[in-house]
This record gives sequence, C-alpha cells and structure tokens, in this order.
Amino acid sequence: MEMTFSIKELLLYLVALFSIFSPFAVIGPYTALTRNFSPGIRNRIAFRVGLFTVINLTLIAWLGDFILEVLGISLASLRCAGGLVLIMASLPMISKGGSPRRKVDQDSINQDEDWHSIIVTPLIFPITMGAGTIALVVTQASQVVSIGDRLAFNVVILIHGLLVFATYFFSGSVLKRIGAQGNDVITRIGGIILLSLAFMIFTSGLKELLPGLG
Repeated sequence: MEMTFSIKELLLYLVALFSIFSPFAVIGPYTALTRNFSPGIRNRIAFRVGLFTVINLTLIAWLGDFILEVLGISLASLRCAGGLVLIMASLPMISKGGSPRRKVDQDSINQDEDWHSIIVTPLIFPITMGAGTIALVVTQASQVVSIGDRLAFNVVILIHGLLVFATYFFSGSVLKRIGAQGNDVITRIGGIILLSLAFMIFTSGLKELLPGLG
C-alpha cells in the first residue's frame, strides 16, 4: 500500500494535535467537572471522551473533502484559513501558557447532574475539541492522496484519542505532580510547535492561491 506521508510528517501532525489539545490546560476544567463522581464513573467518562473524539475526528477527516466540494471551497483557501485559525489558537498558548479554548466556570458546574450530560458539552466541545483541532484535521486530511495515507491518518487520530483518554484517566495524579509552572512551560512549547505547523499550512495554501509568491 503506497503512502505519500512520511513518518516525520505523521509525527509532526500527532504532536500538533496533542499540542492544540493542551492536555495540561484541560486537566483543571476536567477535574472540576468530574470531582464529585466516583473513580469508576470518572474512568468511564475518560474512556467515552477518548472514544468519541476518535469517532468525531475520523468523520471530519473522511467527510471533509465532500463538505468542501458541496460548499465550493478550494483546498488552497482551506489551508490558508486553517493556518490562520491555528496561528490564532497557538498565540495564547505561547504568550500566556493557557488553553486557546473557553474556560469552564467551576462555580456554575452542577455536580448533581447525570454524568452522561457533560460528555458532549463541555468535555468534547469545546474542552477536548475546538475550532483549531477541526481546522487542523480538515486541512491535513485534504492532503491525503492514497488509501495508505488514509489509514496512516486514521492511526494518528486513534493514537491521539488514546492520549486524550490517558490524559483524563490520569488527570488527578498528573495535576498534583506537574504544578502550575510545569503546565505553563509545556503548554508554551506545544504552542511554538503548533505555530510552526500553522505557518507551514498557511504558506502552502498561499502559494497555491498566489503562484507568483513561489
């Protein structure tokens, strides 16, 4: 099975996905949302969020081309737009060490509600998956040219889902060990990696729209 993506490119894509997820920034909101549930329920929540993340990103990756065709949006335009979204998402991570997504108001959380009701919103949207994540997946999926690429792309999404599950599963112990300072450092490094990839995506789309720049 032919694959045009290199291992290096796939690893960079995985790192970018994980960086925009901002694992150390989402542990706080996740802990606040699930702190009054039993350990068994918290584990089930972590599993479902990881599983649904894989399902959602896979659907976005497979249906992205069809949606673009229906809307009449070119891949070059999408790359430029996706690159800009990722640039905006990475800047708060670099400057403030925080997640680019909406913070959860801990005082407004109703801990008496059924745990199923918090999985889709706010745990998956917008805490685990935001506009930046969707833009990255659609943009990268637009570069798939073979079945091998498609399978490799799905493997990356699956690994990311496992990392999401592991992040939430071990959130309690990780939060105690890393501390606020460690959180900021790791988030800033992830933001720099994401910003680098964002510029690569943006410039590739810009060169297609304006060939004279190449």
